[in-house]
Amino acid sequence: MAAGAGMGREEDRPVRRVWSRRNPFRRRTDVLEGWVTFGAVAVFALGGTAAAWASAAAVHEELSSRSAERQRTTAVLLEDAPPLTMLRGDAWAGGEVATKVRWRDADGRAHTGRTRVSAGLRRGAEAEIWTDASGRHAVDPPPPPGDTGVQSAVAAGGAAGVVGCLVFGSRTVVRVRLDRRRAEEWERDWARVEPYWRQGSAGPSER
Repeated sequence: MAAGAGMGREEDRPVRRVWSRRNPFRRRTDVLEGWVTFGAVAVFALGGTAAAWASAAAVHEELSSRSAERQRTTAVLLEDAPPLTMLRGDAWAGGEVATKVRWRDADGRAHTGRTRVSAGLRRGAEAEIWTDASGRHAVDPPPPPGDTGVQSAVAAGGAAGVVGCLVFGSRTVVRVRLDRRRAEEWERDWARVEPYWRQGSAGPSER
């Protein structure tokens, strides 16, 4: 067991040497790239979380305010609501169809408009509809709480994705420039060492 542990430590030493500050092959560009990567991860972790939270909160607040501005009232159908089998391109969902109705606001004034009601209702029948806060305009019903949560989650994921693209895209640009600088450094070093290498003699640093 002790021998195996010792072998494990010996195998780890080359890895530690590569990342050691005393490693002669470690260049300033390598150190800079490491810090850039660390900074990108940190910025994404903090900025992505903040952006996701802010976006989700904004969407949730917007949808909640829309729901609060809508109210239910009773309307009277001014025409027969067609059954679903008689639709001709009319928008419908959940067994409802757009139909002309009349309702009254809180002040007793009558208003007319088209909104969704249950399919198959006859003219003169009553139906529950949604209006805006003023009661003058018929509007679609507010989204259910489940949809609000889904849209908030989608907004959060989108915001985090945008931050990730910006952060790691910037890191990629920096890395490409560092790779170019490393290539230039290798070319300069090789131009200085190549004559001695071809002659089989010691390099300038060994003389």
